[in-house]
Amino acid sequence: MSKTPYHINLPEEVVTELHLQPEQSFHLTLRNGSLTLHPIDGQNEIQTLSLRHFLVPSVLAALLFIGYALYQRHFQLPLGGDDSIASAVILLGEMSGMLSFLVTYVQEVRRQPNSLKRKTSWRVFPALLIAFAIILAFITSGFFWAINYLFQNVTFDLFTSVVLFVLFDAIINFLMIYAALSISTLFITAIFVMTMIGGVLIAMVTNSSRLWWQYNLSFLGTDGALDAWQFNATLILAGLIWIALVDYLFVPLQQVMRGNHRLIVLRVLLTLSAISLAGIGAFPNNAGQLHFIHDQIANGLVYFILILMAGNRWLLPNAPREFMVTSYVIGGVLVVTMLLFEVIGYLSLTAFEIIAFGLTLSWILLLLQNIYRLYYHAYQTFVVKIS
Repeated sequence: MSKTPYHINLPEEVVTELHLQPEQSFHLTLRNGSLTLHPIDGQNEIQTLSLRHFLVPSVLAALLFIGYALYQRHFQLPLGGDDSIASAVILLGEMSGMLSFLVTYVQEVRRQPNSLKRKTSWRVFPALLIAFAIILAFITSGFFWAINYLFQNVTFDLFTSVVLFVLFDAIINFLMIYAALSISTLFITAIFVMTMIGGVLIAMVTNSSRLWWQYNLSFLGTDGALDAWQFNATLILAGLIWIALVDYLFVPLQQVMRGNHRLIVLRVLLTLSAISLAGIGAFPNNAGQLHFIHDQIANGLVYFILILMAGNRWLLPNAPREFMVTSYVIGGVLVVTMLLFEVIGYLSLTAFEIIAFGLTLSWILLLLQNIYRLYYHAYQTFVVKIS
């Protein structure tokens, strides 16, 4: 039985942007009722090969680990503590992991055929590099704290210690390479959410014995809290990721919608909000001048968010009606909770801050989702004809 050949006519914009050639072959993937075309140009093979290189920096780091252990005459090493497997993995794993991330990210950007996407990737690179370095330090420290808690006072001979070091370091390098290959709007958004929620929850759990809820949410970053630096670093890190995300979204969007003053104002307000969030962590709510600065920055963040909520109809082109209604509802709930706290006194400061935090974070994600949809759905979706 003969098969009928089918042809897909691609728009000229797609051919130009992807540098497609006549008679070029594609992989066609059917998933969840959608078709995805991937050029067959060896790109996937290149990425697979790059993933195999995660062992190279792990072995190099292991040589440094062995050299230090022999120099210090440490032939029996503890799992945790000073001069331990954990401390070596945290230090050398951070160095090798960030090196793997940097090399892979640079290689991926250089392979990018679209000049605008290359420009955007280079712009967000410093913020992403700092953010992932801090995230890696947090994760490795927390992981080995838990491992050391489970296996207290355990020690290993040098050979076993090296094997464990290589294993943990290889996992770190693999994950950092995978992260560099996965950079996208949705991926950065997921990192932003996990950083905000995860960091705040860890700070809450850590300070549960100090009854932090009897004060306020900002207490988690003050001198009276345990490991206050974690809470403050979380806010600074989330602010950096937010700035990178805004840049990643708006550079291609403003390229398409040149001279749109509403988008410029929206971008400025979102960037100022991200800077304010990082500023709250940089200036903790300690007594004295820091308290005044902290309050002013926090109030600025509230004002920026309220302006964004109230003005989304004018600031976001083609804003869906559902999003506008949701914005007004969330803004109304915030006003009601503010009245219940300041005027009636029904809510405590901690309850008000937690409610405001949850509502604001949810709305910001909705706004970013609609900005993403504005470009990728309206300006990166084409009509094609199958013949």
